[in-house]
Amino acid sequence: MNHIKKYSFLLIISVLLIACDDDDDDPTPDNTPQPVASDDVVGAWEVSLFRDDGEDDTDDFDGLTFTFEEDGDLLISDGQQSTTAQWSINSAGDRMNIDISAANIADLSDRDELEDLDDDDWVVVESTDTTLQLREDDEDADDRDEVRFSKQ
Repeated sequence: MNHIKKYSFLLIISVLLIACDDDDDDPTPDNTPQPVASDDVVGAWEVSLFRDDGEDDTDDFDGLTFTFEEDGDLLISDGQQSTTAQWSINSAGDRMNIDISAANIADLSDRDELEDLDDDDWVVVESTDTTLQLREDDEDADDRDEVRFSKQ
């Protein structure tokens, strides 16, 4: 009888451990690079999140539209002025480069926040039909820049 109680107890504990779900409901994507195809990036986007060295600077990008074109051009517009920069994705599809020159930034009334997007080695951490999330490839996790584009 004692053995039956032990086995019953072990069975109940096993079922409880298996039934416990360790899901994380945090919508923040992990830092594992996620491949994205260039075709999935093409279109008009806006910045819905921008963290510069851990500080939320999303408001700095209010009113800007980023249109990623098939040929690698990136049209940036504030509704009155626009400029053309470049973008590319590596062959693995997990890294993105955005190249915005000083002249491009000057075309948009010196929107210095664009410098924070320029030439960072961005890692694609999430890609959906409506979201493109990138983080700077920096060993110091506290100083990583992060940008989330939302499709318009």
